[in-house]
Amino acid sequence: MSREISTFTLHQVGPEDGVHPDLLGELRPLINGQDVLEEIFPEGTTLWWQWCGDGIPLAASEAGTQVMMAAAECSTSCCGSVWVTIRREGPHVLWEGWENTGDGGKLPPEFRFDAAQYDTELARATAAWG
Repeated sequence: MSREISTFTLHQVGPEDGVHPDLLGELRPLINGQDVLEEIFPEGTTLWWQWCGDGIPLAASEAGTQVMMAAAECSTSCCGSVWVTIRREGPHVLWEGWENTGDGGKLPPEFRFDAAQYDTELARATAAWG
């Protein structure tokens, strides 16, 4: 695993063209300003409604939690999904153990975030979307 510290941001995208004006669009995780999910699973959508609010799955614990980050719009059993294990290690949050069940099966590297920056960004997103 790289010792490099990455930055974590949740970015709102859409809704495009007013197709569903009652919906908020998606929250996309940006790592160092890059949409990693778009790079490895472009056909997937994020599950932001599961990420914000009480019991935030993106919150890091020492035990670690496996979180579905994106899923195909049709069905995860048909076209796949992307998962990552998120855990806290001292002053860092790690995203590791990626799984991509989509056709491409591409995986990003493991990422290390400053826990204070990560927690601040989750609090900001929860206040906006939770």
